[in-house]
Amino acid sequence: MLKHLAIFLCYGAAAAAVLLYGPGWHPLIDARSAIGLALAVLLGGGLLHEVYARLGREAFLAQKLLSLRVAQGDALEELSWTRRELAVLREALESAGGVSKSGKSVDEVIAEVKVLQSLITRLAKSSKAPRQAAEAEEPSAASQASQAANGPAVKQLTAAPPAKPHPLRPRPAESRADSEDAAAPASAPAPAPANANEAEKKAGVLPPVALGLDEAAVLEVARQALRDDRIDLVLQPIVLLPQRKRRYYECFSRLRTTDGFMILPEQYINLAEREGLVAAIDNMLLIRCIQLIRKIQRRNEKLDFFCNISSLTLGDDVFFADFVDFLESNRELTRNLIFEFPQSDYNAWDASAGIYLKRLADLGCRFSLDGVIDLDIDPAALAAREFHFVKVRAEALLAEPEKGERLQAGLKEYGIRLVAEKVEDEDALVEVLDLGIDCAQGYLFGEPRLARPAA
Repeated sequence: MLKHLAIFLCYGAAAAAVLLYGPGWHPLIDARSAIGLALAVLLGGGLLHEVYARLGREAFLAQKLLSLRVAQGDALEELSWTRRELAVLREALESAGGVSKSGKSVDEVIAEVKVLQSLITRLAKSSKAPRQAAEAEEPSAASQASQAANGPAVKQLTAAPPAKPHPLRPRPAESRADSEDAAAPASAPAPAPANANEAEKKAGVLPPVALGLDEAAVLEVARQALRDDRIDLVLQPIVLLPQRKRRYYECFSRLRTTDGFMILPEQYINLAEREGLVAAIDNMLLIRCIQLIRKIQRRNEKLDFFCNISSLTLGDDVFFADFVDFLESNRELTRNLIFEFPQSDYNAWDASAGIYLKRLADLGCRFSLDGVIDLDIDPAALAAREFHFVKVRAEALLAEPEKGERLQAGLKEYGIRLVAEKVEDEDALVEVLDLGIDCAQGYLFGEPRLARPAA
């Protein structure tokens, strides 16, 4: 209001000056001409003032319209998350109906709901962060309209154009017969279906891989997969040697597109870490593992599950506190759960990580060291932190057999089992057995397969 008053005083003063001093400025300006010029200045100033006021008003309305559009987006997002939360609560209630028959208490069910609710909060924060950053830029663009006095009144507000579609080229899913897989039974090899969603109907067969996606497309798939619960649990067996008996399974996550294709961790993991989504993906994988362990325990099968977890998830205080509370109420789950950490994270841990590990170890959880590149490992330090497994690629062990033998002997002394990864053929298996290794993983023993939904 004061701004408009100041503008009015400016052109009003100019008109008054012309009226009072005009005859003295030029001999051709008499009193009557001065009155006409003063009225012209006053009228012209008023018109310019009106144009300026209208431009400012239209810029304000543009910002208001943008705010309403953002509010509508927030409302739609909240509706989506409400639906997701209802689905999770329904799943928990169905689980409650099943566990009550086994004598479970209501407190245990409440603990599980808290973990799921914490996961929803984590997913919501990860999903909203990039969108809020984009919204912060849009109002600044709208405010610039008020400064363009000679420009258009307001720029047309249009939604961002849809991203350019990227081709999804199916990669054929190669399969082996796998009748012994308790959690993910095998099926015969089949060509990739025309509609990738049909692959999900075939038990255990992984859908084709989405190729040709750029970073923006992969990131959008990851966000949508988290939002729409399209994260699949994939299992690969780990066998005891020389019998090749399946004793463990490693759990992986695969993200699914709306068309039913999947993207692999190597496609999204770096982007997920950069955008703060990796903890949400890890948390969802943990929930899937817990549901699978419940199923296995009801069937009284002796199987343990390796669940990959990053340091980002370990440092998520809110989720970790809820998850520990849940495990404290369900200690029987911990005997089948093995948390797996990469060597790069292990080497970078500080004292706080040891506190988290100790809390999990006190509940009966075991740990595994994965992604080992440096074979110079201190078995005593691993044992002190309750590590029971070390996983090394077969090619790394066979490239330096003497180091491999020393590592195997040192780990065995502290009760730590060495697992040879990526054992893909019989020749490699023979060499692994020569090193005295009694546990292995690889396509030779079974490829990764989709887990059946937990009953």
